[in-house]
Amino acid sequence: MKMLRTLFITGSVLLLLSSCGGREAPATSVTDTPPVQPKQETQPVPITPEETIIEGDQTQEECTTVNDTDGLPLLTAYITRPDVSGLVDGAAKKAIDRYYDELYRKEAEWWTGDLVNFARENKKAAEDYGSEFMPFSIAETSEIVYDGSAFVSIRRDLETYTGGAHGSHAVSCENFRKSDGSLVKLAELFREADYKNALLQLLTQTIEGMEKQQSLYDNWQELLDQTFDADRFLIGPEALTIVYQEYDIAPYALGVQTFPLSYADLSNVLSEPFLREIYGGKE
Repeated sequence: MKMLRTLFITGSVLLLLSSCGGREAPATSVTDTPPVQPKQETQPVPITPEETIIEGDQTQEECTTVNDTDGLPLLTAYITRPDVSGLVDGAAKKAIDRYYDELYRKEAEWWTGDLVNFARENKKAAEDYGSEFMPFSIAETSEIVYDGSAFVSIRRDLETYTGGAHGSHAVSCENFRKSDGSLVKLAELFREADYKNALLQLLTQTIEGMEKQQSLYDNWQELLDQTFDADRFLIGPEALTIVYQEYDIAPYALGVQTFPLSYADLSNVLSEPFLREIYGGKE
């Protein structure tokens, strides 16, 4: 369902095709060509003050096209992988690199396997009905949004088109400890295991003070709880940002929703070790 609920971005598709379509390959082969940067999201996550945003690209780019037997593209994938070189070193960097090695290996298996087969089926159906086949596309960009003394936080934006009227946009988040490269779990930041209620209460108060509240679904308060995802958060220097995906609490037109919650407002429920880490760095 995630792939079917979405946002069709023609510009991204054209950019992907223009950047990767210069070479042909067999139906099951993969060819690399110099990439063209896809369109960036116009509303980035507002989690950190300007001075904490990392300058430079800190990414590794890869563009890949999979063609059908007739030489026409079935699918194009443009990936920018986060690069923590210069931010984390030693065993911590190796741990983070291993994490993304495995993550992108699984992603590649998905889109070069099941997704390519699905694209081929769609192409055949379009030919049978005399309609135009729009090649599938994947554009995943990554950004290191926070580089603190104890944590590094990475946001990944995935735009996909897999047939239908429009594509989809999803946000993934990773937060790593610089001391050992371990992935931080949301529960580790709080004193009590039942931290969710405190977050939902503050989220509700935050949204009630925003003009866009009127644009959310009528039952947005109920959906805050039902669609809450403990893997969708970003650590910043002064705030913890909670992410809700498309359609979670708002119509498609509003896109992904992000809510920065200040540590000052969460101080009664945040753990002392985390507060020491975020304000004092590694011990």
